Amino acid sequence: GDGNPATSDGIYVYTRTPPTVIPGQCVLLQRAYVDEFYAKTELSRLKAILPSNRCATATVVPVAIPVATLRQDSAAQFERYEGMVVELAGVEGIVQGPTKHFADGEMEFAMLAKEYLPYLAGGRLFQTDRHAMNALLYLSNTLGAELPEVRWGDTLLLGDPQRREPTVRAILDFNFGKYQLLLWPDTAMTTRRFTTALPPLDVALPATADDITICTYNLHGMGRGSEQYWEPQEYDRQLAKRARTIAESLAGCLIIGMQEAGKPEDVERLTALLQSAYGLDYAPLALPGPNTASNEFPLTNSLIARRDRVQIVAAEARQGCSAEDYAVTRLANDCPPGTFPLFNRPPLLVDMMVQGAWHGPFPLTVVVNHWKSKGGDESVNVVRRTAQAAHVATLVRERLALDPATQLVVLGDLNDYYASGPLATLREGTQPPLLHTYDQLPAQDRYSYVFNGGSQVLDHLLVTPNLAPLIARVDPVHVNADYPAGDNAQVALLQQSSDHDPVLLQLRPTGAGVLGGNLGFPNIRLALRQWAGDEVSVAGEFGVGESDFCADAGVESDFPEVASTLTDASGDFRFWALTPGQYYLCIDAPAHFSQSTQPGILSIEPGYQTLFVQLLPVNDSRNSDGEGIYFIHQDITDATAVMRLAPQLLDHVAGDD
Repeated sequence: GDGNPATSDGIYVYTRTPPTVIPGQCVLLQRAYVDEFYAKTELSRLKAILPSNRCATATVVPVAIPVATLRQDSAAQFERYEGMVVELAGVEGIVQGPTKHFADGEMEFAMLAKEYLPYLAGGRLFQTDRHAMNALLYLSNTLGAELPEVRWGDTLLLGDPQRREPTVRAILDFNFGKYQLLLWPDTAMTTRRFTTALPPLDVALPATADDITICTYNLHGMGRGSEQYWEPQEYDRQLAKRARTIAESLAGCLIIGMQEAGKPEDVERLTALLQSAYGLDYAPLALPGPNTASNEFPLTNSLIARRDRVQIVAAEARQGCSAEDYAVTRLANDCPPGTFPLFNRPPLLVDMMVQGAWHGPFPLTVVVNHWKSKGGDESVNVVRRTAQAAHVATLVRERLALDPATQLVVLGDLNDYYASGPLATLREGTQPPLLHTYDQLPAQDRYSYVFNGGSQVLDHLLVTPNLAPLIARVDPVHVNADYPAGDNAQVALLQQSSDHDPVLLQLRPTGAGVLGGNLGFPNIRLALRQWAGDEVSVAGEFGVGESDFCADAGVESDFPEVASTLTDASGDFRFWALTPGQYYLCIDAPAHFSQSTQPGILSIEPGYQTLFVQLLPVNDSRNSDGEGIYFIHQDITDATAVMRLAPQLLDHVAGDD
């Protein structure tokens, strides 16, 4: 090396085939080019790699490196070690990115050292947490190490647990924007799986006659292209896995907008299997687009709808046009001269009538989307996705201009984040703005995909504001993103039918209430009892339910418990699908919290309402009167409905918009 500890002694060399070299060997590189590949400087296009006597063969001594930290970005921590043999000691961590498989046989997963877990609510790392993303370790089997199939929340010890200080050796690579440990072939690892790390697989509630369920589901290349499932037996296995997800995990969702079906015939085969295997009669709908004709990886936006409840009235694929040429295959009459197609997979607009236990058919329009991926040059991709978002917003405006009462859902894999610019363009491109249904979710549940160890939202459901009072439930069905890719090959396992989680939206045309809030503490039980007592005025006071009343089994017949929930790791709670009316709220606070004796009566209206709560320990200095729980109950977008406000909360609430 150059003797400078601030710079690396390693140089990356790219060859098309593995060279016959050994660690420590002296070699001569003939006529190499210096290239930049995704910010990785490397030598490539070599004429030859030859043994050399200009330096002696030596034993490579690994450089001890620290575990990644929250305080610095990864380049500041590891650039000085790029391409070198490194050693880590005593690393134990929690998996954040489950095992991935790549086409060349490489496997990889991402983990976070356990000492950083206290900084993560619920132990989950989100893509938006830049500091925590800095601390991830990425481990690869490229050099021949045996990597386990691990899922989110698994605990791993790197190195031999029998040694006093377990260590691992690796080459530190820089690969697609992240530092990656290419583990030595003899690397030992110990995996521990705690049953509490992940809850049981999500299963959505089936739609009743009072409800409509609408889902978005990325099928992950469910086609017969040469880079998909071209082998007949594997195709049938994968089709069966997706059919099972629809029938079981999504409980036969009434309307499913799907991305990444191969061709229209793949959608027809899926619906035929749902009929024969599960007795679910779905109408298939898929209109060919530019990407449908691909021989390698055909993709087509599609929708399936249950014939027993849903009638498809009309459908069209609406291509957008751009002054920029994105090399999209042109179809007949798709864009005027001088402009170019914007979508490889144009939005699919479907008009439907839904039957249920309400008066008359319910008209509904769904727009199925699959926007440009983040693969490649993201500085170009985000411009294109923003244009795609603007086009979809235009489609929504057109429908609303024809009929302001149009009830419309925009869904799909938008390939961008919940708070991204393209999503803002879509939401704000209509007046009034579209409502993102994820606004009603607890933060811990707001993900449908895990990339490079960061949980994130790529799959979205947005609605016109006239549907807001009808939202009964928003449910990302977590059956895929948290699980290793190896589970995909096991048909007996329900999980990993895709790399995306499907997401379900439940609408109740007669109106539904959703109550949410945050108690600040996990695993606290809340319950709602049906209230049949006196009406409560808008200005009425309420606090937590009296403990004697809530615990009295004798009141069950007059005030039955209709719903209960636990606060999550961040203290958030939700009561979904409430029938509007009067309820009595009970909170089972731990013994070290005092409870108010005010009656806990709530008036639930259609739509989302927030219960702002402060739960204080008995010995908290702010809890001078010994009453530890205070509430403000208000609609998320409207004025306060009913409240009892503690003086010490005034400043907090005044600044909360």
